[in-house]
Amino acid sequence: MANWTLTNKDLYLLVKMLGGKVLIGISNPFPDYRDDELEEEWEMMFKKLHKFELVDHIEGELKFENQFIEAMWVIARSNLVAEIVTDQLEQSIFYFSDDQVIECMKENETSYKIYTHPAPEWTLNEVIFPRMLIGVENRSIRLNDLLYILPSDYLLYCKEQAIFNLDELSLNNGIDQDSLIIKQFNRSLQRKIHTTRLMIFFKDELDWNIEGVHVLSSPSYNWTLRMVSKDGMEWLSTRQATGESLVKEIAGVFERVKLKKEVN
Repeated sequence: MANWTLTNKDLYLLVKMLGGKVLIGISNPFPDYRDDELEEEWEMMFKKLHKFELVDHIEGELKFENQFIEAMWVIARSNLVAEIVTDQLEQSIFYFSDDQVIECMKENETSYKIYTHPAPEWTLNEVIFPRMLIGVENRSIRLNDLLYILPSDYLLYCKEQAIFNLDELSLNNGIDQDSLIIKQFNRSLQRKIHTTRLMIFFKDELDWNIEGVHVLSSPSYNWTLRMVSKDGMEWLSTRQATGESLVKEIAGVFERVKLKKEVN
């Protein structure tokens, strides 16, 4: 498994060089650059890649190391990208092709470790599922009820490890503030072990679309929070989950994406 360390600037420039129109998961590091400043960035990048023996200038042409440029092609042209964020801190972005998956693991705000993985099926089973299920133990469920939570609220719940807007949450769900499901979800937040997020970005002929699921693990209960559309708004459909249903929910995100891509 080859690996390299690149900056967000390197990745953005390489994707543009290969004709990619957008770099999913990594924002444009050059929003206000002048042409001369951008030229300097190109020059610095090629000097660095030459030093690492990833590119050479032969007979007037750039010659890239084969495995490296193949990985960059996948990143530039992938129409299926998965992002995993653990505890709102650790981030990895996976770019899929038919025969390999390229992972960009964030080291800091500007640096990414690049890994090549085998075919998508292997990467799902050996990398993505274990990453999503970190710290999860099989827990029984007590309730099958659903909670609908705003995604922005959930991020704050995880940060503060408590529900801060009981009145709004109960109103949105038509239940009492002291209902059992709210109490159990709040208890799980207070005892949170990990929260992981899986976002899938997939492209049809014209547009990028999104599917996603969160997993919240605690000593009390485990929960899945699936992205859904309800009343014209984006919500997280939240329910308690056993270990088996966690795996099914994560796999279900990829299955739904596959079906939507086939329909389109």
